Amino acid sequence: MNQNYPNLFRSLTIRNHTYRNRIQTAPTMFAQACFMPDIAENVMRMIECRAAGGAAAVCVGEVGVNSKEGSCFNLVPVDYKEHSGKFFDAAAQYARRIKKHGALAFAEFSHEGQDANQLAFNAIWGGTDNSSGHVAYGPVDLVRPDGGVVKAFDEESMEALCRDMEHCCSFMKAAGFDGVLLHGGHGFLIQQFISPLFNKREDEYGGSIENRAKFPIRIFEAMRKGLGEDMILELRLSAEDKLPGGMTIKDVVEFAKLIDGKVDVFQVSCGIKLMGNRTNTFSDMYDIHGVNVEYARQIKAVMKKTKVSVIGGLNDPQQCEEIIAAGAADLVVLGRQAFADPEFANKAAAGKADTIRRCVRCFQCYPGAPEHETDVDIFHDLSPEEAAKASSPASMGKCAINPHSNLALYEDEYPAPERSRKVLIIGGGAGGMQAAITAKARGHKVIIFERSDRLGGILNFTDYDSCKADLHNFKELLIKEAEEAADELYLNQAVTKEAIDNISPDYVMIAIGSHCFPLQIAGSEKMMDVLDVFTENPVIGEKVVIIGGGNSGCETGILLAEMKKDVTVLEMANRLSPSCMGCYRAAMIDEMDKRGVKYATEVRCTEITDAGVKAVGRDNQELFYPADTVINACGMSANATEDIEKMCGQIPYMKIGDCEHVGKVGDAVSAGHIAALKIV
Repeated sequence: MNQNYPNLFRSLTIRNHTYRNRIQTAPTMFAQACFMPDIAENVMRMIECRAAGGAAAVCVGEVGVNSKEGSCFNLVPVDYKEHSGKFFDAAAQYARRIKKHGALAFAEFSHEGQDANQLAFNAIWGGTDNSSGHVAYGPVDLVRPDGGVVKAFDEESMEALCRDMEHCCSFMKAAGFDGVLLHGGHGFLIQQFISPLFNKREDEYGGSIENRAKFPIRIFEAMRKGLGEDMILELRLSAEDKLPGGMTIKDVVEFAKLIDGKVDVFQVSCGIKLMGNRTNTFSDMYDIHGVNVEYARQIKAVMKKTKVSVIGGLNDPQQCEEIIAAGAADLVVLGRQAFADPEFANKAAAGKADTIRRCVRCFQCYPGAPEHETDVDIFHDLSPEEAAKASSPASMGKCAINPHSNLALYEDEYPAPERSRKVLIIGGGAGGMQAAITAKARGHKVIIFERSDRLGGILNFTDYDSCKADLHNFKELLIKEAEEAADELYLNQAVTKEAIDNISPDYVMIAIGSHCFPLQIAGSEKMMDVLDVFTENPVIGEKVVIIGGGNSGCETGILLAEMKKDVTVLEMANRLSPSCMGCYRAAMIDEMDKRGVKYATEVRCTEITDAGVKAVGRDNQELFYPADTVINACGMSANATEDIEKMCGQIPYMKIGDCEHVGKVGDAVSAGHIAALKIV
C-alpha cells in the first residue's frame, strides 16, 4: 500500500486486466497524427511518456469510426476490416509502447454525429462536404447553420454503423490494445441521442429515456461483439449539455441505470465540444478543479456493475486521492495535466507531489479555436495558413509549463555537451529559471544574477492574483528548482563587467525581461503601470480605467472587480485581447462579464486628467471616462540588452524570453529550455 495516497494507488481489476493504480490519461492527441512525418515520432513518445510516468491506463485517440459520416481528424481512410496496413502498424506500435511500461493501452473511437464534416474544419484540412460527397448523420434530419446536410439515422444506417463499430473494436483488439474508449460525450453521437435538445424523434428511438437509449445500447452490443469478453469497454459521456433545454444530470443518471454492466467504465465529462470551456467541456482557470466530481458521484451511486471514471481540471494528487477515498469515482482521468507533467503518477507515488508541474489551464496545448466556435471573429480574421497553423496537432501538443511537451521539438537532435560548461544567467524570470534548470540537468555549472531580491520576475504578480493560484504554484516550483540548480545565486545584484570577468563564463544567457510600454500622451505621468497593481501599491478610489484591453488589462480588470472596484477597460483595436484566441479568451471575457467589468473597443485615449481619461471613439466622437485611478496596460517592451552584450565581449551569449521577444510565459519557458539545449 502506498503510504502517501493509499486509495489512489490501489490496484483495480476489470475483465482480467489490472490497473496498477487509479490514474488514467485522456486521449488528448489524434492517433492519426502518426501520419504527419514532422511530428509522428514525438506523438508516439508523448503517449509512451505517460505510460512510463506511471499512469495505469493510457489512451490514444481520436479515431474516426469510419471515413464517411463519422469523420474527425482522419488524414487517411482506414478499412478496419483489414488488420494490416500503415495505420494498423501504427496502432500496434502505440499499444506496444504503452504496454511495455506496465500500463493498459486504450484506443478512443468517436462519431461526431450531426456535427461531422463541418465546413469550417474541412476548410482547414482540405475538402468540403460537397467535395467529399458525404453528409452527416444524426438523430433527425436538419440543415446546420453552416449549410451541412444532416440525415436522420434509419435502420439501415444504424445497422451499418454498428458493423463499423464492431470492425473498429476487432481492429484494435488485433493491434494489441487492452480496451477501447467510445467518445460519446461533448455533443457527439451518443449524447445527441440521449439529449432531448438534439433527439426530437417520434419513433421508437425518441421520447422516453428508454427509447433514446436504444441505439446507443445497440452500439455497445456491437462493440462488445468486436471486443470479445476480455477487452475493456469504456464510454465517455457528458453529465450535462449545459444548454437550455438540453440533457441534464437527471437524464444521464437514468441512462446510466439502463447501461449498467453493458459498458465496463463510464467516464464522466461535461458539455458540448463546440462550446469549449463555456459548457465545461474544458475547464478554465476560473473553474474549480474537479468540475465533474459531483456528477460522477451521482452516477456512481446508481451503478452496480460499471465502474466510474471522472475527468475535468484534475491536477493535484491529494484531490484525486480524496475523490477515490470518498467513493465519488473509481478512476481519475488526467487530460491537459498529462501534457504538463506525464510523471504525475510516479512523482505522487514517490512522495514528491511538490515537484509536479500542475496544469495552469492556459489552453496553450489546446487553444480551442477554430475547431471550437468560442471565438468566431478571430477565425474569420485568420488566413487559411494562419488557421491551419493555429489548429495543427503540432501547436496543440505544446505546454506552457513543460518545455519537453512540444511536438515540434526533438531534443535528441541536440548534441550532448562535450564537457561541463560554466553558464552565467542574467535574470531570474521564467526564461532564466528554466534555462538554469535545463543547463544543470545537462551537467553544466550555473551562476544566476538577479537584480531584485527574489527570483520569479514578472510571475511574482501571481502572489497577489487570486485567479492565478496554479500559475503561482508553478512559479514557486520554478524558483525552488532554479535555486537547487544554481551553483551560485546572486540576488539584489545587477551584473557588472567586473563580475563577468571574474566569473569568466563559457556562455552567457541574457534574460532580463521587459517593462510596461510607456504610453506617450498628455498626463501619462498620472497613470499607474499595470504591474504595480500586483504589489503593495494601493489602487486609489473606486473608479478605475485601464488603458489597454490585452490579456494583462482584462485580467487586471477581473482582479480589481473582485476587489469591488468599478472598472472600465479601453482598447484601441476592434476587440478585446486581439492577439488571443479560443477558450482562454472566451473564459477571460466571460469572467469580465460575470464580475461587471465594463469595456469599450476602438477607443483611442488622448489625455489623462485628474478627473479621468479623454478619448476619441468611432467616427471621431469625443469621449470621457471618469477615473480615480488610471492604469497603463498597453503591453510590454523588451528591456535593452546592449550594455550587457558589450560586457560579454568575446563570450558567446544568447538572449532569451521577453528581452528577445515579448511573449507569454510559455514562450519564455520554451526559450530558456532550448537555449540551454544549445550549450555544448
